[in-house]
Amino acid sequence: MLVCREFRFEAAHHLPNHPGKCRHPHGHGYVLRVACEAPVDPATGLAIDFGELKRVVHEHVVDVLDHRDLNDLLALPSAENIAVWAWERLRAAGLPLAEIQVQETASCWVVYRGEP
Repeated sequence: MLVCREFRFEAAHHLPNHPGKCRHPHGHGYVLRVACEAPVDPATGLAIDFGELKRVVHEHVVDVLDHRDLNDLLALPSAENIAVWAWERLRAAGLPLAEIQVQETASCWVVYRGEP
């Protein structure tokens, strides 16, 4: 079963090696989508509790990134690198991740499913 939840945070960043406008400081209203995969527990009827998923993602990712300059945390805070960073933190926190999406704008996002 896939259990998914969406989160939002605001943050600034710049990409020093970018050839265009993104090399200058700017901000985004990010959307983070986390999908976990686990079997349904017959005793509870749940694969993962939505409340527990919310708590873990906020504690390990959203509350760390919200209203921050992401360059203070990551050398190159591209959507791709944010997704990998979030994956590593959430995997270490014990979530059975299937996929993470990081959306920077209404029409631009990345999908990360871990390394093969």
